[in-house]
Amino acid sequence: MILILLVNCHLIFYIMRMKKFLSAVLFMLFSAGILAADAGSVVMPGRYSSFAAMAGRYVNSFANPAALPFIKESDGSLMVSLNYSDEQDLSLYENNEKLGFFNTADSSLTLSFGGRNVQLTAALGFDLENRNHENGNLTFDMLYKMHFQLDAAYSIGPVSGGVRLQGGSALIRDERIIDSAWDIFTNFFFSEFENMNGSEYFSIGAGLMWHEEYFTLGLYVDKLISTSGGEINVGWKQISDTMDIALSVYMPRFNSRGDLHAVRPYLMLQAGDISSSNSYIFLGGELCFQMLPDVNLSIGTSLTSYRNAHRVHDYSLELEISSFAVSFKASLPVEYYSGDTSEPMSFTVSMRYNPQV
Repeated sequence: MILILLVNCHLIFYIMRMKKFLSAVLFMLFSAGILAADAGSVVMPGRYSSFAAMAGRYVNSFANPAALPFIKESDGSLMVSLNYSDEQDLSLYENNEKLGFFNTADSSLTLSFGGRNVQLTAALGFDLENRNHENGNLTFDMLYKMHFQLDAAYSIGPVSGGVRLQGGSALIRDERIIDSAWDIFTNFFFSEFENMNGSEYFSIGAGLMWHEEYFTLGLYVDKLISTSGGEINVGWKQISDTMDIALSVYMPRFNSRGDLHAVRPYLMLQAGDISSSNSYIFLGGELCFQMLPDVNLSIGTSLTSYRNAHRVHDYSLELEISSFAVSFKASLPVEYYSGDTSEPMSFTVSMRYNPQV
């Protein structure tokens, strides 16, 4: 499947150069449709992949399709991303358990292309679930996930609206005995998976955005209509459970004289999943150091407070050089600062290639 995506990527470059964008969309939609027969939700690119009020960059559209019309022209029309995320449970190290550094090992490869009005994304994901260590044997359930989504958006002045169609399912190898990291590799790439019952899903989401020079206001509903396990779900409860409302305030890249701002602050506030039992308030800040026109370093921190009183503190770092970017994010439960390490921490490492034009 990864080979299919890489071949598609090569063909996309050729087709776009020939200005046959519609043909490319139809070709990739067909390929993504095949993948979606075996697809599942995966980690999407970006340090703020669920923050609904960011605009101006290609990567921002993964959180809210309404950001599409505001992508700057130099960001081009293609993005390839590799992402790896894992949870670190300190008790595994304290108990000297085997392969304590592997808990969820959630990895993904994402290929996305499109323009300011249409974007198509296909993703492959692998992760570990249900870690169990008994009688000296370490077992995992191994999931092979696939996901596709089609975004469409339109803007009038600073206001835009977007629609997202997304779906997929997953394959599984359950209760596999693992003795080494090599066993994880061979199980994922050289073993047969089975269909995971009830993993198929499809949903339609929508977003709105108001984007100005110094602020952006966004609203995104992930599930206006959804299907899961063969059932269709529609209703106001689902809409409000998956609704995010966000605001960001920032300094633009250039000042009134056309000079680069060397340091740009960015403030973010979001109310997420507003009526669900997992609703949260997200408050974040970031400093972007613009060292050269195509080189910048971003340092950020944020606090997410959930309805159940659980709070998570994030630290992030991203270096972007022309078309390439690498980022790191660590998420620590606030209880860590008082010495309570019973909850796992997590980290995410991402690399992306977004050809600049």
